[in-house]
Amino acid sequence: MLSDNIRPIRFSRRDMLRLCCAATASLCLPKPLALARADELAQRLREAARKGAAVSLPAGEITLAGLDLPDGAILQGVPGRTVLKLSGLGPLLSATMARKITLENLVFDGAGGVTPKEKGLLDFTDVIDLSIRGCVIRRASARGVMLARCGGVFAQNEIAEVGDAGIYSRDGLGVDFDNNHIHRCGDNGLVIHATSAGRYDGSRIRNSLVEDVDNRSGGNGPYGNGVLVWGAGTIRVERNRIYRCAYSAVRNNAGHGVDVIGNDCKGFREKAMYAEFGAKNSVFRDNRVEDAGAGIAVANADKGTDGAIVSGNTIISMKESHPDPEFGPQMLWLTGILAEKNADITGNKIVGPGWIGIALGGWRENLRAEANEISGVDYGVVLATGEGAGDATVARNRISAKKAAVIASAGMNFLPGDLTKSGAEKYPRLIVRDNETG
Repeated sequence: MLSDNIRPIRFSRRDMLRLCCAATASLCLPKPLALARADELAQRLREAARKGAAVSLPAGEITLAGLDLPDGAILQGVPGRTVLKLSGLGPLLSATMARKITLENLVFDGAGGVTPKEKGLLDFTDVIDLSIRGCVIRRASARGVMLARCGGVFAQNEIAEVGDAGIYSRDGLGVDFDNNHIHRCGDNGLVIHATSAGRYDGSRIRNSLVEDVDNRSGGNGPYGNGVLVWGAGTIRVERNRIYRCAYSAVRNNAGHGVDVIGNDCKGFREKAMYAEFGAKNSVFRDNRVEDAGAGIAVANADKGTDGAIVSGNTIISMKESHPDPEFGPQMLWLTGILAEKNADITGNKIVGPGWIGIALGGWRENLRAEANEISGVDYGVVLATGEGAGDATVARNRISAKKAAVIASAGMNFLPGDLTKSGAEKYPRLIVRDNETG
């Protein structure tokens, strides 16, 4: 909402007709409106920004390209009825080096033009306080929204039918992404990217619906995710609904301090949630995962992944689905939770069908699986053994497994014997105790 002391500058129908006149002398009809040049609208925005006022557009369609917003611009429309449509080469709107930009209740439509790769239909760089609320961003050939070193709020918006990522934020200043609907994206739903691993970002992705994300660019994980955190630090992904993604619901690649909490996730061809390739101090808590190739993986300790809490999650109905057919069983499909180093796995519920409930793999360094409930899988808990294996504790779990409750493995070779019955003592630094099996 605009503050009471901001007086909007409103375009009358006559103003709109005058603005929309084409280069020729032909008459422009009120619907749809067509804007041959963005110059006059840009001038109105500059004048309004100097006064701290808003520019209000009536219902109708304006065709333009390359509108550069001045610092302090406030542009608003009639919800669902004021359409700014790209003509020619995008971006449609952009701003650089601004303290504050505000967009409210506008529809941005990219169907009439082309946005260059790695650009957004809306493209902002170094905007300290960017506020985009109640808008629709649709039919962009590349990214829906591109943010570089921006902060602010992106809330109550819809992004649909984009060729690349719905939103791509690089080296953010802490953006609050709240209550958005992001769907039908070509590569990722929302990307938080840092150019140096662990760089503080502080963004929050919460209360949003992300669904129907494809993997047009291929690869084995950089694309096809609902939310992708790439190297950024201090991120919260909280209370979202994420459905039907080609790869994962939430993928943390080398992010530091990424908390994934209370999300409802269904329909993934890969592991539903990842912390991988140098991710540090990850949290996966109170999430619900259904209908995925596997549940939650804290993987690649050999590449620097270290530290995780995986607690209170519910993982059900895993399914056989291999988006990367060249990867074999070592990818641990149909595994509820995988961890390798400095991880606590507590209070989770894993219900098959599935292969493994919990895998304590890699070098098995300082791992604890405690008070989990596992059922409907072939193996309850699988523990890596061998030279270099570190501490692991499997305690107070309730396990109902078809083949064995707790077993040891050498690589992908499962060793005979259920360690809840006997034999755990022959593996150094391993504690198996007080588990309930049946």
